[in-house]
Amino acid sequence: MNTNNDIAEKPKKKRGVRIALGMILTAAVLTAVFVRVNPKWKEAELTIEPAGRFFEIQSLMPEGDTLETRIAPPEGFERVPVKEGSFGEYLRKYPLLPDDIKLPVYDGSTINSTDVAAVFDISLGDEGYQQCADSVIRLYSDYFYENKQFDKISFMFSNGDVCDYERWRKGKRMLVFSGFSCEIPAALPDDSKQQYMNYLKEVMRYSGTLSLQKESEVISADELRVGDIICDDTHVVLIVDEATNEKGEKCYLIGQSFIPAVCFHILTRTEGREVTPWFTQEELEKESFVIGSFVFGKNDIRRWKNGF
Repeated sequence: MNTNNDIAEKPKKKRGVRIALGMILTAAVLTAVFVRVNPKWKEAELTIEPAGRFFEIQSLMPEGDTLETRIAPPEGFERVPVKEGSFGEYLRKYPLLPDDIKLPVYDGSTINSTDVAAVFDISLGDEGYQQCADSVIRLYSDYFYENKQFDKISFMFSNGDVCDYERWRKGKRMLVFSGFSCEIPAALPDDSKQQYMNYLKEVMRYSGTLSLQKESEVISADELRVGDIICDDTHVVLIVDEATNEKGEKCYLIGQSFIPAVCFHILTRTEGREVTPWFTQEELEKESFVIGSFVFGKNDIRRWKNGF
């Protein structure tokens, strides 16, 4: 026989179970949110494999270990002077992987490409996020980070929202679902290099060619300088270096990454029987032109924010 006490205890037990289940569910949701908004960058193990190049690339000095020592200006041209500490100097002194190698891929494989002049010695994340737009963002951001210009490390997501490193290092995080995102407090302040790389991984997740277009303006080919991009809806390349001759004619080194994520690299073009890493201003002034395996138009030439 159930006593009055037994009858009174049953609702209490049910309420206790509901409270416990609610607490467990809440904890699970909070844990899932924390994991989602706190990505962990892990460096991929890259494979360096000889390519066995069967053709000559003009202006190439295989023994050089930086951009400026590996690729000389074309005959009759000189590199445009750059300021000490500038983005141009940063890229010219960027270390390179050995000459004549296959492109290292984030998953440890390699790709043999015939339009590569030099490969940057740059790390990749192990999840393959560092593709075309991501590699441009990475170089922009690393330059600011190494020069302690943390306030300039700020990138737009494809949905138009902004992810700011200064706020990230103070513990703010971006919660993203489909096209919606919002900033929430979800971590303790942390200005470590690992946390900076975690921030980059988050940006790479949700930014791309569309966000770079939103943060840039169309310029003419004769305005091109180091740091500018050539970007359409599907691909983006970066102007990495510039040279000029006595007539004022200009030429440029252009770099990219792509899908799957590979190390950022300098591209070549073929002119007659010659293969060169330098793209002429005349070439880029055409209504449409080819860089690598992508066709761009004059309205794809752009300057990110205020440029460098």
